[in-house]
Amino acid sequence: MAAPRDESVALVLDAGGARSAYQVGALEVLLPALEERGHRPRVLIGTSAGALICGGLAGVADRPAVEQTAALRDLLGRVTKPAVITPLWRQVPEVLARYASETLGLSWFRLRGLFGTDPLRDTLGRALDWEAVHRHLRQGTLDAVAVTATTVRTGQVTMFTEGRGAQLPRPEPGQHRRYVETTLGVEHLLASAAIPALFPSVEVHDPQEAAGWYVDGATRRRHPLVPALELGATHVVAVGTGSLRAPAPDRAADREAVDLGDGVATLLGAVMDDPMRHDLRRLQQTNRLLQEPAVAEVLHRLRAEEGGRERRVVPHVAVAPDRGDELAAAAMEVFDRNHRTLLGTAADPDLQLVHRLLGSDSPLQGELLSYLLFDRDFFDAAAALGHRDARRWIEEHPDLWVT
Repeated sequence: MAAPRDESVALVLDAGGARSAYQVGALEVLLPALEERGHRPRVLIGTSAGALICGGLAGVADRPAVEQTAALRDLLGRVTKPAVITPLWRQVPEVLARYASETLGLSWFRLRGLFGTDPLRDTLGRALDWEAVHRHLRQGTLDAVAVTATTVRTGQVTMFTEGRGAQLPRPEPGQHRRYVETTLGVEHLLASAAIPALFPSVEVHDPQEAAGWYVDGATRRRHPLVPALELGATHVVAVGTGSLRAPAPDRAADREAVDLGDGVATLLGAVMDDPMRHDLRRLQQTNRLLQEPAVAEVLHRLRAEEGGRERRVVPHVAVAPDRGDELAAAAMEVFDRNHRTLLGTAADPDLQLVHRLLGSDSPLQGELLSYLLFDRDFFDAAAALGHRDARRWIEEHPDLWVT
């Protein structure tokens, strides 16, 4: 079955750190399902760890879906902790020296993050087929790949984009978002995944017009689905790592004592999870309004007067964990089995140290660990959840798309 020539499917992969193994599991189901129905993603939009997956997928965009998913699973197997983060014991002298220089006002030797990510830089350089990425965009196998990062000083959401050239969107006035045409590379993916304070901010050199220091793209983006529409997508496939349901009220839990780990986990949840949930709800509401002729006419007239892009019904797929605590529970189970024991601690003391420093007894500790647990067993558990939820979506929506 061939898709209509004017159709453009966008794949939006949100942030999640190690939790993005969930997205790989979901794609193992969704990509073949799309292919069976004559669809292939032509616009890839990634934020943080989602940007890394988009980079991997862009390199195999010309292959059948089953080969694409195999390549993503192989990429997942390469981003275990030694390939992502420098061991803490090797960083302590530099961290202390940089922190001391901050107190002395030596601006040329700043502390930019607690965990070094030089291994990730090397991994991305080796594991991704950059030549193929650029070829697929140049030859039209893909329309565009966009990677989200955030400027440190001004907090501007920057979409580093390859594949559109002069046709890049210009967001409406007041939108704190810009598109920059570039040839994507390792530094853009590193910038997108630089979780503030935990990972070092990244200096981007290319293109010159956007040169500067960047952190994780999730820190300031509020509407993760909007770039897909601005880049011309007619259909959107969104895969998140946070629950699409808001947490249920629990007054008893709210009265329990909290610690540093609880605060960090809550902040990460607000940054990583909430925007996708809210944007999907807004898309669904807009779709319902546009299916009412009288309302649609008013909306179209208002948009024309404001000079904005035309509103249209956007068929979409949305897969995310059914319960927000499932990935956290999986992370704690793997941590207890692989890292809490004396042998596990001796083999890799970093996670145990972080676990203790951030409050090992916190009920939200699993939530925090799920972002940092670059462990193959956790990857397998998270991918299995993504696989399950994507299957459930297809069972509930045999035509795949909802409007």
